[in-house]
Amino acid sequence: MAFKRVTIVDIWELIRRSNDGQNISSIAGTLGNDRKTIRKYLNHLKAKGVQLGMMPVDKEQLMPLLQDIVSESERPAAKQMVFEPYLKELVYLVNEKGLKPKTAFRVVCQKNELEGKVSYSSFKRYARRNHITLTGNTTTCRIEVPAGSQMQIDYCKAGLLPELRMNRQRVVYAFILTLSFSRHKYVEFVYSQDQQSFVSSHVNAFNFFGGVPRTGVLDNLKAGVISPSLYDPQFNRSYREMAEYYGCFLDPARVRHPKDKGKVERDVQTVREKFKELLALDPSITLPELNQAIRQWLLNDYGMRKHGTTGREPYLVFLQEEKPQLLPLPAEPFEAAFWKEATVHPDHYIQVRKKSYSVPHRYVGKKVWAKITHNTVQIYYNEELIKQHPIALGHSQTDQNDFPENLRFALDTGLPRQLQNVAAGIGPNFAQLIRNVLSPHAYMNLRRAFGLIDVGKAYPREIIERASGNVDAGRGLTPRYFRAFVEKLLSMEAQQAETLPVSEETRSFTRPVGYFIH
Repeated sequence: MAFKRVTIVDIWELIRRSNDGQNISSIAGTLGNDRKTIRKYLNHLKAKGVQLGMMPVDKEQLMPLLQDIVSESERPAAKQMVFEPYLKELVYLVNEKGLKPKTAFRVVCQKNELEGKVSYSSFKRYARRNHITLTGNTTTCRIEVPAGSQMQIDYCKAGLLPELRMNRQRVVYAFILTLSFSRHKYVEFVYSQDQQSFVSSHVNAFNFFGGVPRTGVLDNLKAGVISPSLYDPQFNRSYREMAEYYGCFLDPARVRHPKDKGKVERDVQTVREKFKELLALDPSITLPELNQAIRQWLLNDYGMRKHGTTGREPYLVFLQEEKPQLLPLPAEPFEAAFWKEATVHPDHYIQVRKKSYSVPHRYVGKKVWAKITHNTVQIYYNEELIKQHPIALGHSQTDQNDFPENLRFALDTGLPRQLQNVAAGIGPNFAQLIRNVLSPHAYMNLRRAFGLIDVGKAYPREIIERASGNVDAGRGLTPRYFRAFVEKLLSMEAQQAETLPVSEETRSFTRPVGYFIH
């Protein structure tokens, strides 16, 4: 079998599935690895002293060990790339000429002198990854599963919902989760398909059922799956955390293979039609009212009808046979966090939701993951927590210890000191403004300080001093903004000069121009 890179996340998923009692063949089929690969990593873990089958396992304590295993096993995978220049030819031979994939492989190898350079197993992996398959009619085999073992998940666009107060229409999506054994389902109408909405809908569904199925089959939508590959499924981190919290496992369907989750796929048109019916009955219905109505319908109407395939009532089958087999709910529901990958910029900050958070110096230039909850931002590198901040109230959140001493104490030496001396020649307010801009990492903001000083030299000192006392030296202060601010001050003074002269007594009641500038 061709090489497939194994990550820390893959090994942790292997541990979870092994501790769940799944055998090597089952794990290999789900994760897309060869059985020998699964066995190799299980032996690696045992050799490192990991006691498999002893749940729970402390994930944080295992991180350094898992990183060592990944480092020892890494090697480049280049064999499949040999076929990249011949992809169009392979697709043509298989789908247009009707050749079997193995025959197409031999033809391409003979025509391009590849014989002996690549194996057929590498070609098979490449063919699966690029969906090089024979076209034509196929048959369908319905697969039934044990009670409580599987859920199938789908998202669809339900329609447009009028918002009468806002005088507009909004797109409504339907989250559908169907239990494969009983066909009982949960439906939730939402305005968004982002990762937090997706995870929250799962949590609501588990509460609705009063338990959790052991596995889930879902579409390769971005809210759940980052990499849409059957052989290398990468889940959004919030979604993966949710699955670990509830003890269930996630298996993405193949790309463009809706029959992999046919039990929920058939429900899409049913839910869309019900949405239209509810909207026709009450054109002013709201989203919460829609969700309440659809759940009552699932319990009292749809759930009590005989299913066309099973011939049994889904809700009754769920209560009598499936609900007792579901995994129990934890004491507290899962709190969905927002995860975002970010780069640590040279100024030691990452950008998350239009706010900046400092990261220690040794991670500059590296990719990290930020986990955002309602009150904290946690930053991870290689699955290790490296920094935690409270949610920034302003534009940024800074920890001075994240910057090396040569940057933190560079304000009073070299070029930063010279710039402050130039600014002091214009006025004390401007000098303080430049010092604030250069803190806490002077050399990262030299260009911005140079630009501000150029503006300071181009206008009268008095106006620069007044402007410097009324602006914030935060990260949003650019030379362009400062110049516009100064121009506004000049314009206001010119308008004031054109007014009729007033007595000294009247002037004593006036306020300075800076009072009106925010």
